[in-house]
Amino acid sequence: MDPFGILYTDLYQLTMGQVYFLLGLHEREALFEAFYRKNPDYGAHQAGYTVFAGLDPLLSWMEAARFGEEELAALRALKSRSGKPLFAEDYLAYLRGMGGFSGLTLRALPEGRVAHPQVPLVSVEGPLLQAQLLETALLNRLSYETLIATKASRVREAAGEAVVLEFGLRRAPAKGGESATRASLIGGANRSSAVSLSHLLGLPASGTHAHSLVQAFLALGYSEEDAFQAFAEVFPDNTILLLDTVDTLHSGLPHAIKV
Repeated sequence: MDPFGILYTDLYQLTMGQVYFLLGLHEREALFEAFYRKNPDYGAHQAGYTVFAGLDPLLSWMEAARFGEEELAALRALKSRSGKPLFAEDYLAYLRGMGGFSGLTLRALPEGRVAHPQVPLVSVEGPLLQAQLLETALLNRLSYETLIATKASRVREAAGEAVVLEFGLRRAPAKGGESATRASLIGGANRSSAVSLSHLLGLPASGTHAHSLVQAFLALGYSEEDAFQAFAEVFPDNTILLLDTVDTLHSGLPHAIKV
């Protein structure tokens, strides 16, 4: 079972869904709107705008998400406090035949567009049960990417004409790195060090080298200058040197200038 599939949701979405189903409300037309109340707060001050992101990954997830036998077995294994099945078999049968989220219509801002508080980012229309089940996945994907895209946009604005590179994959939580890389590029970063994501987005990956390159050379009896020289010789057209492994001003910078 894919842990990021259709059960990548909160339990209460499914229990509310059963209430709708048993009362015959599950196919009533509903309208849900996703919005936020204020722009991001970065501590010292609040952002003056928000950049919307995360829509395309949400749509891709919606196309693939289905209740298969593994997912239904996982739900069937859940019990109430009295030990009875938490979900009725006719409800599970309905989920099996529901066909994911094909009954929903989404109206949304384009990714990269500036958004404003209290104004819907996405409107979801369709059967009540399907719209309810989408809530967690929608908020999970849109909220994080929008936050990162907004921060990246502010970095882009501060950098002016300078090149902005995104190196966050190693610091991100698991698949959160994918979302953060994508959102950073939407927000204004020129390039990313993430190889697969850059390829999928049609951009060349970019990067420097790690401290470990210099440390490896030092451990083997060579110098920081030797490490820089080796890297520059192997990649003469793509040389970006990391200066702060030993001492930025008294070692890294002089050696980089010399190389």
